[in-house]
Amino acid sequence: MKNFFVFNEGFSKSKTASYILSLQLSNSGYSYTIVDTASSSYAAVNHHNFDKKLSDKSLVEKAESMLKEDLFLSKNYKTVFFSVIESKSTLVPKKMFDRKQIKKYFTFNQTLDEYEELHFNYIKKADAYNIFAIPSDITTLMVNKFPEVIFVHHNNVFVNDIITRAENLKFKLPYIQININSGSFDIGIFKDDKFQMINTYQYTDDNDFIYYVLNTINQYDIKLNKAYINFSGFIEKDTEFYYLVHQYIPKINFLKLNTGLAFNFKDVDDHLFYNLLNLHNEDY
Repeated sequence: MKNFFVFNEGFSKSKTASYILSLQLSNSGYSYTIVDTASSSYAAVNHHNFDKKLSDKSLVEKAESMLKEDLFLSKNYKTVFFSVIESKSTLVPKKMFDRKQIKKYFTFNQTLDEYEELHFNYIKKADAYNIFAIPSDITTLMVNKFPEVIFVHHNNVFVNDIITRAENLKFKLPYIQININSGSFDIGIFKDDKFQMINTYQYTDDNDFIYYVLNTINQYDIKLNKAYINFSGFIEKDTEFYYLVHQYIPKINFLKLNTGLAFNFKDVDDHLFYNLLNLHNEDY
């Protein structure tokens, strides 16, 4: 995906203190959206690719320069939501959750590196807490820049959305949602009136992606022609990747925003940044 920055006519850099910023960082780039609550609209959307994928140490350095050099990230905002695209997270049902035990929960199936610290968010629809890790140096950078920043895991929107959409289906077929990031993707399944699973896979080429998707769907005994399948994230029409996916999943549906905010950017498909565009809508 190419770099871009789009904004509405009424957007003003002098009014950022009244705007909401949602910022998403990964080792391949960063994206953000700015919401103008006064006009109930998305005021701006930005996506910037790094020259190459970065190590964790380099990512901290890049985040520091990003906050200094990007004109709109050097401003102050009414509210700031921040997410790191990171596969390491774990869901804990609310009934079992004890915030004093979050390290124990997390390390049961994940590795916590020395340079990372744990955060958690409540996911209302799942009635569960999502525990996730962020490099502590990045946390420090963000808090120093935006003292009231809210740290969020990118899967929070994803899980809430899967359950909400599945519960509202007219015909109770299995519901599958796939969100594609750079080098990884998230897949979630709702079947038999229950949220069944969520998993994140790393992939190095497009064939790996197809294998993981089809294998996961097959494990839950779901027929492609008897399921709802929605895509979001970095998949664009009229690309080689799109046509490859289309060979195996003939009906590709892209998620559409239902935030109640105007999205007036004709050259940007809203499904590309679906999670980011919804980040501010969740209860944390």
